[in-house]
Amino acid sequence: MKPPSIQTHRFGFVRRFIMIFAIMSAVLASAVAVTQWRAHTPPILGYDGSPLPGSIASLESLTLNGAKQWLIVRGHDVEKPVLLFLSGGPGSSEAARVLRFNQELEKEFVVVIWEQRGCGKSYPSLRPTSDLTVEQYTDDIVALSEYLQERFEEDKIYLVGHSWGSIIGVRAAQQRPDLFHAYVGTAQMVNVLESDQIIYEKMVAYAKQTDDRNYLQSLEKQGPPPYGGKNPIIPYANLLSREYQVFETRATTNQAYINDGDLLKLMLRQPEYGWLDRIYNLLGLKNTFNEVYPQLQDIDFREDATKLDLPVYLISGRNDSNAPTWLTEDYYNRLEAPAKQLIYFEDSGHGMIWQEADRFFDVMVNTVLAETQRENEEASL
Repeated sequence: MKPPSIQTHRFGFVRRFIMIFAIMSAVLASAVAVTQWRAHTPPILGYDGSPLPGSIASLESLTLNGAKQWLIVRGHDVEKPVLLFLSGGPGSSEAARVLRFNQELEKEFVVVIWEQRGCGKSYPSLRPTSDLTVEQYTDDIVALSEYLQERFEEDKIYLVGHSWGSIIGVRAAQQRPDLFHAYVGTAQMVNVLESDQIIYEKMVAYAKQTDDRNYLQSLEKQGPPPYGGKNPIIPYANLLSREYQVFETRATTNQAYINDGDLLKLMLRQPEYGWLDRIYNLLGLKNTFNEVYPQLQDIDFREDATKLDLPVYLISGRNDSNAPTWLTEDYYNRLEAPAKQLIYFEDSGHGMIWQEADRFFDVMVNTVLAETQRENEEASL
């Protein structure tokens, strides 16, 4: 009897390797599937530790304009006014920060956090990428607002946009002002290209001041925005990520935000996400950004959104480098609206609604909610 050949041994090894790999892949896929199945938003509890009667805490999907998308809905009282939050990005979900720092809003509103096309839990709706347009996101907001209006039996809802969310927020407010009690723009974007060019000059000056020759060389090599190509996120990340690290992280003294404001770390802990959702979140930061951000270079709200037929509140962080206060002021001065306010948060930057969460809650309840309710009551007399 001949001994097994070397080729036979190799075949046996390869077969065992494939079997082990298949088993490990199946186990990993099952573990990931379990985390997806277990994803939830925790109930709102009363003083006795039981779910608060009349509250709502749900993680749910729905189809908007042909695409499956996700919502996180939370409120102490389902009869309270509805607040729809639009995350910044594009390609990012800021749900984790809202859930961490803005829980007080749940006492006075039914807070709806929308996971947008190509972002977070809604990342699979990335396809087709031809649908990732400002117009499509705007149409999604309108469809979602109509759904919320009907579901919660509200005549109107409140619309809050942050950063990129403030772009599509303005567009939705332009298109369907009848759906909203008010539009609240936080870190309001006015002209993306101009903002990015300001940041570029600021970072060139910083590199020279700190004698960071390597970084200066990389900036000079890529030149000022706008950036195109297959992966515009690469030069934008080199510019905007460094700017955020150098300036935005120093924009607040809020220790809670300093300790716990990192969006990636918060996302990795939030129970609303399974592990596949976390992967989706990271993929959206690249792929959705690459599709959408180049489309924003011609936007200038000082020219094409100077009239909004609803109350408008713009909130600006004094130390915001991404949405400079003077651009927000310029837009505000040109804006026509039935009522408008420009509100400054003195101790924060681009993330003012989390860096000064108590102040944001106060503004939303004692200014936005109070004033619009008073106007509604007067109009009904």
